[in-house]
Amino acid sequence: MKQALTIYRDLQSLAPVIEKFKSKATVTASSRPSGLCGFDGFIDTFVRLQMPASMAEFGPKVAAAAGIAASYPVRHLGDKFGGNGPLFAAALNDIHGGVIDVTYIGAMGSGEVLPIYQEALGGKTKRLYTLAKPAHTTCLEFTDGKVMLCDMAACADVTWERVLECVGQSALDAELKAAAFISAVNWGKLPHAGPIWSNLAARLAELGQPAKEIFFFMDLAEFETRPLADRQDLLARLPTITRQCHTLLSFNLKEAWQMAEVFDGKFHGRKDANSVAELAAFLRRQIDVDRIIIHPNDGAACASAAGTVYVPGPFCREPLISTGAGDNFGAGCLAAAMKGLDDAGIILAGNCASGHFVRSGRSASFADMTNLLEMWSEGTLGGRL
Repeated sequence: MKQALTIYRDLQSLAPVIEKFKSKATVTASSRPSGLCGFDGFIDTFVRLQMPASMAEFGPKVAAAAGIAASYPVRHLGDKFGGNGPLFAAALNDIHGGVIDVTYIGAMGSGEVLPIYQEALGGKTKRLYTLAKPAHTTCLEFTDGKVMLCDMAACADVTWERVLECVGQSALDAELKAAAFISAVNWGKLPHAGPIWSNLAARLAELGQPAKEIFFFMDLAEFETRPLADRQDLLARLPTITRQCHTLLSFNLKEAWQMAEVFDGKFHGRKDANSVAELAAFLRRQIDVDRIIIHPNDGAACASAAGTVYVPGPFCREPLISTGAGDNFGAGCLAAAMKGLDDAGIILAGNCASGHFVRSGRSASFADMTNLLEMWSEGTLGGRL
């Protein structure tokens, strides 16, 4: 049976989706969701390339300098707490205006949470549990993307055994019994993430938590270095997780192309809306999850049992910051899913959350997303907020 395909190409066609989003994108003290986010942790050092400013210009210059040397002017933007999980947790809190209980479990220090994480997440989470020291990334920021240079040695210390040791079984069980969501991101950098994800879902079942009531959001992040056997291992784990939880598996466009190759899908280089939607539908036929989400820079697609939908986004040609945009997108999607929005509403929320972040450098609230939609509709949305 052929599933429905809906491509929204402009704001006019999106009007009903926007109105539904506005009607549900509210925060009330009586509805305070609780859940877990994890499991990585990075210290990010940001460097903005001055000349050349774009990746397209930088690449050929580096290639031409091979075997010699090269020097380029940059602006050092400083250090910041990082990792997909911490950024996601902070964004999820901000979207809800703090009316949410987020517990973060991840690599934030050896033995105790480092001050940089305490300062960044202490006021945005209910509890922090650290499993290991953080990894380190140097983020080279360009006008058309970023290059992330990662020292990931510490990522191997993030394991299920460390979760049990650092959190404790009874405390973890209490968190799971209260949870409305689990966000598990950056599988690509965490070699032992798969068992953590599987064991969380298994423990929910053991505790008698009803199936399909908890949202389980997954973002693999950059997984180019993970071998085929690792990808196949993850795919084998997803059916069991999906039986227990409502699963959302999110990719950026490059990651989606790479995952399609596991199933001999030939999508690389295809960026138009129809192709992105086709890719989402293709991946959902292959992967046992409830929703497949793909987010290129200028929109997003979602495939589920209801069909496949593509929603354009408020594209920003020269972002103030790009690192963290995908995490804000994911947080927007999860927040909208918890509000009961449909596929189009979920990815519209993701687009607005990331669109706000890249223009302002801060995570959006639901009210910020609504304001962005109004400016976008009125034609007054610029490159900065």
